[in-house]
Amino acid sequence: MPSWATGQAAAQQRTNTDKELAIEPMTSIDGNGSGYFADPQPIHLASSERSVQLLSGTTKAILACRYPTRPGCFSWKPITIDAGSLRPMIAAAGATVTNFQNLDLYQDDDGGWHAAVTIGVRSAAHPKHWTVIAHAHPTSPALPGSAPTTWSADVVLGGSFSKPVEGNYDAKYFEDNGRLYMLYVDAIATPPALRNAIFLQPMLSPTRLAPTRRFALLAPEDRANGRELASELYGNTQARLVEAPYISRIGGKYALIYSSGAYLTTGYKAGIAWSDTLLPSAGGSYRKVFAADSGGIWGERGKREVRYLVQSARLLWPNFTGVQVIGPGVAAAVHGPDGAWLLYFNGFAPGDMPLGQNGRVAGNHRRPYYLRLDVNVPADRSVSSASDSELASWVVPEAR
Repeated sequence: MPSWATGQAAAQQRTNTDKELAIEPMTSIDGNGSGYFADPQPIHLASSERSVQLLSGTTKAILACRYPTRPGCFSWKPITIDAGSLRPMIAAAGATVTNFQNLDLYQDDDGGWHAAVTIGVRSAAHPKHWTVIAHAHPTSPALPGSAPTTWSADVVLGGSFSKPVEGNYDAKYFEDNGRLYMLYVDAIATPPALRNAIFLQPMLSPTRLAPTRRFALLAPEDRANGRELASELYGNTQARLVEAPYISRIGGKYALIYSSGAYLTTGYKAGIAWSDTLLPSAGGSYRKVFAADSGGIWGERGKREVRYLVQSARLLWPNFTGVQVIGPGVAAAVHGPDGAWLLYFNGFAPGDMPLGQNGRVAGNHRRPYYLRLDVNVPADRSVSSASDSELASWVVPEAR
């Protein structure tokens, strides 16, 4: 275990064990690596199939558990994805595929299957990896209670194979009141002071963007207003980001679950931001949940900081998970048929953060976890009128 993890774990065990969150593992890890899972995101299913919870992500596998959800109940089934009919376009651009990530599956109410996938590429002219969002279709049928296991990309939805740009990742489909959208992350400022933001793009279909503008839902706090947050820094760089979006309808309001920080470090974390409407008013955004940092835990006494749902960055900040999970993030809140609200996310088990060949922590050792949420969203209170302390009480991670 890294020394920082050992120290935090020891301190947490001594002073804060009575406040551990009720975090449970979703899978068991075997000797072949089955059970690890990076970037788990719930799969939207047709309304006729809601007795099973399926998740997909960057790991080439599907997680599945029939309700009720129990520790270790999720099976792990491998899947494959290829560039499909996009291969000629990629070759013509002089690019090569480096990886596939964020394979987020979606089943419409007619039973049709789609996926939004992030494709990593590089070229001789631009050897630094960049990403492109594409639609993918299944090339095999789905078994009952599961999803298709073979996929091929076919249509570009965001970015370019010939023009490297930052952003264009973490895409997934979102449906609201019969309308389809693509929820994704894009860059709003270039390196070295990179800034990412979360966008919602109206769709005509899973393969066609609507000819209307996209909507910005959430961005890092603004330097110009003196509101930059230490918690939104990407490690020790100048970059600040919000990413890994997932939207849930809770109590008639819209809850945007998002992550911030550097994903292979203790600083990764997941928060929640709120809106009374799916699309914020002009110039507006979803509202983060803030708390006063009276003790200067994030470095500046008295400044406001985000009250995250799960975080392992600061021992004395709310919802610390460092003894249980390091770098919790890529989260989603789901209301199951049993009435329970669960937060699904990934992170590292303390003591299981090996270094890869590049000297960085191995991202393929992230594990999936779930955590029950205590949800109390008042129907007669708007997001715009609620105080920060009220917002903080609407969705609370359950403790042991």
